[in-house]
Amino acid sequence: MKFSLFRAADGTEGGAPSGTPVIAAPPVVHNSAPMGPTKIAARDVSVFYGDKQALYDVSLDIPDKTVTALIGPSGCGKSTFLRTMNRMNDTIPGCKVTGRIEMDGADINAKSVDPVLLRARVGMVFQKPNPFPKTIYENVAYGPRIHGLAASKGELDSVVEASLKRAGLWEEVADRLHSPGTGLSGGQQQRLVIARAIAVEPEVILMDEPCSALDPIATARIEELIDELRERYCIVIVTHSMAQAARVSQRTAFFHMGRLVETGDTEDIFTNPRERRTLDYITGRFG
Repeated sequence: MKFSLFRAADGTEGGAPSGTPVIAAPPVVHNSAPMGPTKIAARDVSVFYGDKQALYDVSLDIPDKTVTALIGPSGCGKSTFLRTMNRMNDTIPGCKVTGRIEMDGADINAKSVDPVLLRARVGMVFQKPNPFPKTIYENVAYGPRIHGLAASKGELDSVVEASLKRAGLWEEVADRLHSPGTGLSGGQQQRLVIARAIAVEPEVILMDEPCSALDPIATARIEELIDELRERYCIVIVTHSMAQAARVSQRTAFFHMGRLVETGDTEDIFTNPRERRTLDYITGRFG
């Protein structure tokens, strides 16, 4: 028996040859939307940790008001690349980044760029929810306060409320804003972290496997939130789940062994990939 999952770009049939087990079909893509203009442009970006090279000459355009998913097996460089976009790699001793990354046409690695101010423009949400050991209110108010974004207590209250509403958390916490943020459930904590990130009015939100520590119900809520937030922000998400990438993103980039193999519209990547390695990964042959 011959199994054919879909046709590759060259017209040949993908899928397992005769007599081999069926490989799981790629996830169905449910979303599509017009792409925004390029927000971040990476050119020939390489990353070194001491003598070890983790990323090789990556060039990628990331559109605004769009969700771009970075996929690939563990250790392929997707999280390393994500961290180049807000200079988080600067905090790692011995790390060196070469190449050029522009946001709105400006080099983010220029000496004149303050990494702290850059990270206000490019928010980050990590794999494990990491609320500050403060109240729910203070978690969200912290950024606007240190960046001077609110001139009065009333303005700060409005920023906190608006951020929690955008993060889909206000109705659940409005009556306990002065309770510890660490007392929330895992999914609520992650939404609190997202509220904290958007409180400083970033332009880009980076998410490094934001649902990997959450249960399916909390994951679904975060995915809905990502879909709502992309109307206002450029979002880049690293995910180990191809089904999640298919559900939430409009653009997908596939990394393998430190190299960008292929990028394109999510629907094209999952239904008609150009590269054999992409086909093999999304159909479960490795990874």
